[in-house]
Amino acid sequence: MAAASPYLYKGVPRFDARGLRRCVVPGVSIQLTSTSVADFWRHPNGSIKLRIGWMGWVWSYEAWLASGKPVPDEREAIEEFAWTVQAELFRWMTEDASDLPPFDDD
Repeated sequence: MAAASPYLYKGVPRFDARGLRRCVVPGVSIQLTSTSVADFWRHPNGSIKLRIGWMGWVWSYEAWLASGKPVPDEREAIEEFAWTVQAELFRWMTEDASDLPPFDDD
């Protein structure tokens, strides 16, 4: 993810989404020759939990605003977040980076 990203992403262990509330935008996907999907949930600590899948691989993250505050729980804020996740998945898939996790600091 670019250094100027308005979001902080932290890789986390796989998580159980039962009991978590889906975000107003529950996820995004990108379809090229294959499909990558990112699903979003709101964690009680304010973070957004992401589960990203592509080509049989699964990565888990939590996301915050770059300031360290939670992404606001409003449609416009979640739509902007979803758009940036979708753009990153597109970049990642088109750079043939399947051996690297998305949101890598390369």
